[in-house]
Amino acid sequence: MKKKKKLNYEIIKDKKRFKFFYRNVYSRLIINFFFIGIQIFILSFFVLRLEKYLELYFGLSLTLSASFMIYMVNKNGRNEFKLAWIVPMIFVPLFSIAAYLMYHTNRDSLHHSKRLSLLREKTQILLPASIPQTLPEQKQLVKTLSKNHAADLMYYLTDNFFFPYKNCNIKYFSCGEDFFPNLLEAIHHAQKYIFLEFFIIEADSSWNEIMNALQERIKNGVEVRVLCDGMGSPVASTSYYQKYLKSKGFDSRVFVPIIPVFSTHLNNRDHRKMIIIDGETAFTGGLNIANEYFNRGKNRFPYWKDNAVQIQGNAVHTFIQLFLQNWNLFSKEIEDFSSYFPTSYKEFNFPGITIPYGDDFYNNKDIAENIYLYIINNAKKYLNITTPYILIDNQLQEALLFAVARGVDVSIIVPSVPDHLITFSIGKTFLETFVNNGVKVYLYQKGFIHAKTFISDDQIATIGSVNLDYRSLYHHFENGVVFIDSPVIVSAKKDFDEELKDCIQMQKGDYKKIPPYIRFIGRLFRIFAPLF
Repeated sequence: MKKKKKLNYEIIKDKKRFKFFYRNVYSRLIINFFFIGIQIFILSFFVLRLEKYLELYFGLSLTLSASFMIYMVNKNGRNEFKLAWIVPMIFVPLFSIAAYLMYHTNRDSLHHSKRLSLLREKTQILLPASIPQTLPEQKQLVKTLSKNHAADLMYYLTDNFFFPYKNCNIKYFSCGEDFFPNLLEAIHHAQKYIFLEFFIIEADSSWNEIMNALQERIKNGVEVRVLCDGMGSPVASTSYYQKYLKSKGFDSRVFVPIIPVFSTHLNNRDHRKMIIIDGETAFTGGLNIANEYFNRGKNRFPYWKDNAVQIQGNAVHTFIQLFLQNWNLFSKEIEDFSSYFPTSYKEFNFPGITIPYGDDFYNNKDIAENIYLYIINNAKKYLNITTPYILIDNQLQEALLFAVARGVDVSIIVPSVPDHLITFSIGKTFLETFVNNGVKVYLYQKGFIHAKTFISDDQIATIGSVNLDYRSLYHHFENGVVFIDSPVIVSAKKDFDEELKDCIQMQKGDYKKIPPYIRFIGRLFRIFAPLF
């Protein structure tokens, strides 16, 4: 029997190599190079064969460029995004228009937007008796909870149906190796259902161990649902692996599968990281499911620094909503949600307020960025940030610099080594600006830091899946938790201070010591940062 299980797993690993190459090469790179090739071929053809029509060619190109610029200038949105598309349009209009359509046009976008709005309505009405049932009543509750502290933020989130909760039990995990055994223990105690939603699920030994624990619960009648992203999980999202999971008793789905060559839905990925057990316990943070995140086995970096939280109590209600919305987003029929929402939640003697939230491309509200801006703009003493990437718009950058100018001690921990070369190189240009304007930038030396954390004044913090980059802030499906006057803030602050011991502070002039090719890549591609 053991030999058979091992054989199945080896087959999956063989498929992994093929599918990874097939899906990642064909969906994005081939199409990009295809249109660039067409543009070069057309230009060469006119120069070599149709020289007398060269003026016509350039006239048409100019017309296309001008038309596209007029469209972009009048389009709603941030100037950084517009500029990132206008510049290439000047030089390669055919490629730029094709690429823009590929990244921003999806025939199902309007349908998905309407579908998600309907799903929000159907899940939001299933509130527990302990929560006010109307929006005016919920806003009145905010006033009683706030005590003049963060009342405006709670009001904003409540208006978007992300409610503040009291009496929740919160546990903070400062690394993946602490998180992993707690997750397994929680799985072993599941009685009704287990929901998993992750950007990355890697078919390795960690996932295999989690699978074994999940299968044991399936045998005891527990329903297990697995939702992974089609781009972030190139193995788990294959039709082969999905059949494999279903053969093991899992109810598994892929969030926007990548179809080679024909895929246009390359943005708006599901970057969330959530586990919900029995409607009583939820886990979230920066951790995906892979050996790398739990520091198991041989990986790219000597150490992977991340964080996560475990939540018990009525705040789990929001996590159930977020999962069921995404689970049903692409299904033919909307299921009956009522059996998954507890009618009441256990109360814990744990101080503070907990507000889980979600964000996505379709709501047009930039909820995650607004939370970050709120924390920055309301910081009085200190602001501590951890993030793996820095690719931000002018609004966020100016808010951080203004915080320093107001006398706030702003400290940011970022990786010292690249995860993705271009994003790393662009990020260095932002760090130079920060250091030159008084932001304390710390470079993590122990390995790679992937935690996404904002902490301010021992009063407010947020932990979740949201990076400080354009994709997280404007394109992806994301989630996080705001903590107000909670002991979790103390734990996160202590963790931040411990991280500083494994960092070196970036000084003025350090940017010039960076290898020239990294500086060149950063300066060259910074204008295109919204596209990375």
